[in-house]
Parts: sequence; C-alpha cells; structure tokens
Amino acid sequence: MFRVAFQIFRFRGLLATLTSRELKARYRGSVLGFLWSLANPLLLLAVYTFVFSVVFKPGDRGGMTPYALFLVSGLFPWIWTQASALEGSMSLLANSGLIRKAVFPAELLPMVAVLSNLVHFLFALPIVITAILAGRILGYPVGGISLVALPAVVLLHLPMVSGLALGAAALTVHFKDVRDLLSNLLTLLFFLTPILFSLDSIRHLAPIWWAVRLNPFTPFILAYQDVLFRGQIPDPLLWTQMALVSLVLWAFGAGLFERLRETLVEVA
Repeated sequence: MFRVAFQIFRFRGLLATLTSRELKARYRGSVLGFLWSLANPLLLLAVYTFVFSVVFKPGDRGGMTPYALFLVSGLFPWIWTQASALEGSMSLLANSGLIRKAVFPAELLPMVAVLSNLVHFLFALPIVITAILAGRILGYPVGGISLVALPAVVLLHLPMVSGLALGAAALTVHFKDVRDLLSNLLTLLFFLTPILFSLDSIRHLAPIWWAVRLNPFTPFILAYQDVLFRGQIPDPLLWTQMALVSLVLWAFGAGLFERLRETLVEVA
C-alpha cells in the first residue's frame, strides 16, 4: 500500500491534470459548465426543503429539525463516496489503453474519480453552509464554530474513499460483475447508514441499531452531521473510529491493487 501512496504522490501533477480534464469533459457542451457544480446541490437542497416543509410535514423528528438540512449534511458526503466507488470501479476498463503504457501509473485512474467527485462535494459545501447560516438566523441551533473541524473530517474521509475506489477498480478488471454487486451493496449500506434517520430514532430497535452503528460509513456520516448540522465537534471516539476505518479500507484497497497490479494490463 505504501508503493501505491508513493506513486500517487510522485505523479501528483499528472493526477491534477487528469482530474482537471475529467471535470472539463463532464461539462463540455453544457451552457452552465462548472456552474452545474453549484446548481446541482442548490437544486437538490431546494427540492428537499420544499418536500419536507410544504408537501410532506412530518411530526416531531427529535433532533432532526429542519429535516432538509439534517438530510443533506449526510447525503452529500454519501454521494461523494458512492460516485467515487462506482466510477472508480470502471476507471481501468474505460482507460485500458493508458494502463498498457509502461510509464503510466494505473492507480491514478481510480484517484481521478475520487478527486473529481471530491471537487463536486466541495462545491456543494458552500450551499449547505449558507443554508445552515440561514437556519441559525431563523432560530435553529444548527452549525456554528464546529465548521472549523470540517477540513479534518474530509481529510480523514479521503483515504477511505480512495481505498474503496482502488480495490473496486482492481477487482472489476478481473470480475466484470463487481460493479453491479458494489452498486447493490452500496444501496443496502445507504439504508443502514444514519442519513435518512438519526441513531436516537432507532435506539429501541436494538438489532438494527447495532447494524447501523457497526456500518463502517456511519462514523463519517455522524461526524459530518455533528459539524454541519448539530454544531458540535465530533467526540474523540468518533475521530478514532474514522481514523481506524480509513486506515483499514486504504490498506485493503491499496494492498489489493498492488497485489493484482501485474495482471491488470493483461486482463484490462
């Protein structure tokens, strides 16, 4: 896994160029261009606010009010994770011509998916923070000084997402149905992650509570909700859990990629 990290650092300039090219290609021909990175989260926030404030008005949500802000504080980090894993899983197959060049480090391709989706996530954050500030003006106890911890949460989240993308990319080269399996697994994990609900709301359902609590994505979502929504710094236990999950997933994904490296060119 150290060789993978070294290669990514060594070719960081090329990685930045490939990420920029990917972002430009995604919006090429569109009228708004990069403004879609701001428009998409703004529209998503507007839709959720409308649905849960006008169309569907649930009763007491016990610490999840306003619900639209609670929802997007966990949803946007999940979108980054899911999109990076699925796009990363197909990155080697979609660029098989590049990895056949001996001088090209194959691990850059899954990282392009991770970083390009990270850019979209970072563009969404100002929208969420602006909505949080508006919520505070309206009297809701959301956000606040805890926002200073947000960069640390993102930096801890990055190795986890990267390891997931690297491992999925290496496996998909050898087993083409990995992407479909991963898509279904992520759908299951989405509903076992406290994004649509809070942990407190299912505390009376002990088996489900434990399944959600042991979900490796849960510490990250809870940390984002603490920083963005609850206005508090995550507790030391949560920081430890995030660091441990990131380390394990990075070691697994990068180690698997390194182990299968010699066969990637032959199979892709």
